[in-house]
Amino acid sequence: MKVIRKRKRFILTPTPTTENITILDKPLSQLSISQGDPKRTKTIITIAATDNQVNDEMNELSTSYVEQCKPRYLKVPDRNFKQMLSTAVVNGYNMVQCLNTNEKLHIVRHATEVTNNFYYKDLQRQLWQEYHDIGSKADNWESRTTKQYAHQHHTCRMYRPRKSYIEQRQKTIEHQLQQIGSELHEYLIRLQQNITQWQPSIDFEILSHAINECVKNGQKRLRNEFAYKKEMLTLDWNDQVSITKFYGLKPNEELIQLAKKMWQATSDELRVKEQQEILRELIHLKRLPTKTDKLVNQLVHDNQITLSNPFLDPDQRTSFVSRCSKTIIQCKFNLMLVQVDEFEIVIRRHQLLFITLKEKLTKLNKENPAIYTTLLVDAIEERRKSMMERFFRIRQYKLTIFFDEAPAVDNNN
Repeated sequence: MKVIRKRKRFILTPTPTTENITILDKPLSQLSISQGDPKRTKTIITIAATDNQVNDEMNELSTSYVEQCKPRYLKVPDRNFKQMLSTAVVNGYNMVQCLNTNEKLHIVRHATEVTNNFYYKDLQRQLWQEYHDIGSKADNWESRTTKQYAHQHHTCRMYRPRKSYIEQRQKTIEHQLQQIGSELHEYLIRLQQNITQWQPSIDFEILSHAINECVKNGQKRLRNEFAYKKEMLTLDWNDQVSITKFYGLKPNEELIQLAKKMWQATSDELRVKEQQEILRELIHLKRLPTKTDKLVNQLVHDNQITLSNPFLDPDQRTSFVSRCSKTIIQCKFNLMLVQVDEFEIVIRRHQLLFITLKEKLTKLNKENPAIYTTLLVDAIEERRKSMMERFFRIRQYKLTIFFDEAPAVDNNN
């Protein structure tokens, strides 16, 4: 089987409603270790309604990208599995050489997959605990952010479920953890019993340690995804709190509109900076944006027509091809550098707009401090800082995963 490298899509603004529930409500039956079709298929998950109907987005959910980061130890070739196991511990190569029959490899592979499921489910438990901790900070556990509100304030559509729903999910996951833990215990007992009869022999402690380390190494990317989601829950929550704090000070309509304009200027600036950073990364890694690539590739077609001229001798044709190729490549990167400069101009424009708006706010504060209070001015700036912190984390995440490759098995080979 050949491995195809797929370019990973990045997430713009994580929405806890649609993402977290997707990865957390996976039924235990779908974590089973039975061999299945290795093709990636879209799975629809139906979630049972709790106290109130959870919003429509939570009823039918497709397989999350996070699940694609979860290793599949039953679906990789034997050679790949042995390599992963051997590199997990010191002198692992010698240990793996003892797995010289299908029976030995079968039980070790299944024990590894169950260990993998156990850690995966524990990551879900930790994320739901984060939901619980955030929900406990407010009197009203259940809250929704409308699309219009999120758009006006340049924030995410955060949804916090009811306390009863969160607790139900926590109980379900704890039960699933117990089931997987029992299954893992049974596999380890079988492995320990069988290993005494193997020739050549393998130390059980070394093998079990290798399985554990192999899973931990394989789940690095998965753990990073869960860590990012937990961070974003906190950052989204802080952003919502800062907005609520501003409105709690009862600003008048003029100040509300001014605050929205200041936040929009900040949001626009941060988004352009993000595009600029990604473009710089593209230049550094010599990866061309699709539009730029297609635009200049038309020149290649024109050159091919010229090269078809029968009056060109082989040496002239070779020289012409080389010169054209270098010119086209340089043209592509020159266009990207021009775009970076354009981003700089746009960023300065957003900065100047924000400075103008801030000067207006300062003037209002000086002229009428009773209405345009210092508390309101500070609340606007506090919310702006929470926006920046949230944007920086999202940008850092995008730059980290932008060129990650997600392997997929090609079953046609």
